[in-house]
Amino acid sequence: MKISKKQLRRIIKEEKRKLLREGDNQEQTLLAALDEFVMVLDEEMGYGVPNDELKVEVYKIVDEYFKQQEFMDHSESGGYE
Repeated sequence: MKISKKQLRRIIKEEKRKLLREGDNQEQTLLAALDEFVMVLDEEMGYGVPNDELKVEVYKIVDEYFKQQEFMDHSESGGYE
């Protein structure tokens, strides 16, 4: 079955739209999870914590996450023997 250039362009545009919508959904899911995480963190820190303090705590947690990932990457490759 042959398809015309016009049909191919239409298919590509449709697929591009699907991918962009998927990306938006993933971003929305991530932001919702982050919002939930920050609310729990605020609760654990005593409610009403200023945003600057919450931000510092989130940065610490994210930094620790990446340190662990780096350690795991080096461990798997034999880098930290």
